[in-house]
Amino acid sequence: MMRVQTAPATSHWVLVTGASRGIGRATALALASAGYDLILWARTGTDLAAVAQGITQHSAVEVRIAAVDVADADAVDRAVKDSLHGIESLRGAVVNAGGGIWSSLEKMAPSQWREVLGANLDGAFHTLRAVGPYLRQANGAQIIGLASDSSYNSFAQRGAYCASKAGFLSLLETARRELREDGVRVTALVPSRVDTYFRGKQPGSRPEALSMDEVADVVKMLFAMPTRVEVRELQLASIHSSFGMFPEVFTEVPGNA
Repeated sequence: MMRVQTAPATSHWVLVTGASRGIGRATALALASAGYDLILWARTGTDLAAVAQGITQHSAVEVRIAAVDVADADAVDRAVKDSLHGIESLRGAVVNAGGGIWSSLEKMAPSQWREVLGANLDGAFHTLRAVGPYLRQANGAQIIGLASDSSYNSFAQRGAYCASKAGFLSLLETARRELREDGVRVTALVPSRVDTYFRGKQPGSRPEALSMDEVADVVKMLFAMPTRVEVRELQLASIHSSFGMFPEVFTEVPGNA
């Protein structure tokens, strides 16, 4: 039997992982504009501090940060103890931290395999394991997992990345089944190409792709949904780009370049 409470969510704290740049940073800015207090995690503390300073200079929300590699279970536990001190519940968690290394299976070193799965899959597990109890305590809590069109499609040279993202979708579904009775909603957000820093690129190098802000706006929209509404999965792609291995016919759409 579900133990869902009908009262509005009482917590305004949202955790965002991988928040120092890219989609994570854009998401933090978008949620701050909506009035959410933020807990931001990333590996680089100096970059996180700059993000937090930028947010607090332009909004009245509270921001806490922790430099943490989510692939390290002990580091995640320490980050929870430090950055969630005195907080009883979380309104949501955006599980975004991750990375990718492109290589054939024959040439990929075992250490590279572990690096990709550590960030994308182990890190998601460590995060969800640690924050689950806090999410259960908030009415209408929301988990958003940043998956990929590689979650569905097996691309050459992307064995570790595709395997980790496919496993991530399964992990999110398990979290849904375990947390649903307490009213926690889980959304797999599945974008195709995003114009970000991924794999050493610079924003602007893929103008045909989704922008970081566009993805962040969708995250913000999901947090604005009524707390009894669960969007289970949402696929995103720019009208000027493909999704997965399916080469759509692109046309120039006025106003959408």
